[in-house]
Amino acid sequence: MKSILDKQPGYIICHYAEIGIKGKNRNYFERKLRDNVKRTIRMVAAGLLEKSKLVQGRLLLILTAEGQERLPEIIAILGQVFGIAYYAPAYRVAPELEIIQSAALELLQGLQFQTFRITTRKTDRNFPVSAHRTNELVGAYIVEQLGSKVKLKDPDANCRIDLFYQAAFLYTERLEGPGGLPVGVSGKVALMLSGGIDSPVAGYFALKRGVTLMAIHFHSMPYTTVTALDKVRELIKKLNIYQPRIKVILVALTPIQQEILTKTDERYRVILYRRFMFRIAERLANREGAHALVTGESLGQVASQTVENMAVIEETIKMPVLRPLIGMDKKEIIAVAEKIDTYDISIQQHIDCCTLFVPKHPATKAKSAAVARCETDLDVESLVCEAVETAELEIIPIASQAEQIDHEIHPC
Repeated sequence: MKSILDKQPGYIICHYAEIGIKGKNRNYFERKLRDNVKRTIRMVAAGLLEKSKLVQGRLLLILTAEGQERLPEIIAILGQVFGIAYYAPAYRVAPELEIIQSAALELLQGLQFQTFRITTRKTDRNFPVSAHRTNELVGAYIVEQLGSKVKLKDPDANCRIDLFYQAAFLYTERLEGPGGLPVGVSGKVALMLSGGIDSPVAGYFALKRGVTLMAIHFHSMPYTTVTALDKVRELIKKLNIYQPRIKVILVALTPIQQEILTKTDERYRVILYRRFMFRIAERLANREGAHALVTGESLGQVASQTVENMAVIEETIKMPVLRPLIGMDKKEIIAVAEKIDTYDISIQQHIDCCTLFVPKHPATKAKSAAVARCETDLDVESLVCEAVETAELEIIPIASQAEQIDHEIHPC
């Protein structure tokens, strides 16, 4: 039998879920998804995509000849585009029953299976046969030709037929996407990024909800080493997979810690660190046009993350604080960190600013009045302004770009 299919699928069908329930602004979400997909494929190489079309609740990608050759790379990177529920490399044939039957047979002949099913979705009203009847007719043809058995639940092979765009698209492999919303549809936020396990995972979940992300990292140079900053840069590179060229602002906390260390009650030391960090982060976020802070806090995980302490820390700012990990335990957080490939970076030994000069017995249920009294011995405004004035901005390039870091100093 003469082959009617190309050597490689020439199309990729991307389905979305949550976007489909949006109302009058659904087109905005769809266009953002399409733009993000095109940008992501360009991260592999230019010239792989001939065209992309939003068609009847799907994003259809039409590959060039080079794109077909580099299909495995495209498939791998599409699994990191938020907004895609699932996607599939597909063959396109004419919407005629006999051609569809032959294409399904050819596609299934390349697989090892005992049982199979045909799953048809039809949104093309011009195709004269119903989806259910197409399943029956194509399935009967496969049984006749191969002698295989139909099994509707958990078959060895599933040949899917999508009838839309005045064509039939066939595929047997459906790949799970990350879901969520396209990056860039939910406003800008500032991630308070440490070198630990939790905050990169919080950034991942924030991106999954469609935000545009910037990051703020506090360091305690020279008490900490450049290794801690290198870790942060490596973590940003991992998050760059979901949003290229994430800005990271580096803030020196050392002068503030020295003041706190010598002038305040040691029980409130970490809480005071965090209050200053929130004040500084809010100012930097406002300057960058961000509307909320994101932290990796998980309720009860450490002394500063009790309800009482988080309330005392957060009262210093007006900006909303988002805590994507608030109800997760460490095991769950680690599982996500491993999935997004940040875990091995995060567990590299380093000293961060919040573990430096930690008291033996930190307060776990701090009172606002007691902490505020400690701050009366500190020139809060001057310390915050100095930290903002000396903050350094870096833009970490995506992995496929030159290993160059854009760097500049911003005034307060």
